[in-house]
Amino acid sequence: MRRERRWLAGRREREIRDVGGLTVEMVRRDRFRPELLVERAGDVLAIEERMLELDGLMIAASAVPRGTRAVQLCVCGAPLLPGGHFCSHCGRPATGTKALSTCSHCGGPLPADTNFCPACGHSVAADEFPSQAEDLDQTLIRRWSTGEED
Repeated sequence: MRRERRWLAGRREREIRDVGGLTVEMVRRDRFRPELLVERAGDVLAIEERMLELDGLMIAASAVPRGTRAVQLCVCGAPLLPGGHFCSHCGRPATGTKALSTCSHCGGPLPADTNFCPACGHSVAADEFPSQAEDLDQTLIRRWSTGEED
């Protein structure tokens, strides 16, 4: 990557000099063609874009310590952060992550995206709501009274 970047840097400098020389010749001959300059400048910008891409790849490669495992990717192709339970790009649950909690019914591990325990089928959300026998009176809607008889 470094070798390719050095080669591209030299080519970029030559292209910039060529564009400058082309501009001078166009002015000298009084035949200015802006479309040709835009085309040649586009070549320089394409080289710079590839150089920036290589810079990013080299920075990413240097940030990963030697001997570590490869970065895990989501189904959408985005890299998953180490220890993350969800993709920061699409929000999908990360595959291969440890369970976030355990089932209150059987004690089995519960992955991040489940609504029901994969071991016993118990509803994960069932523990969050009171049973129908408990506090049923508090959930009923009562008519507001003004103190007057109907």
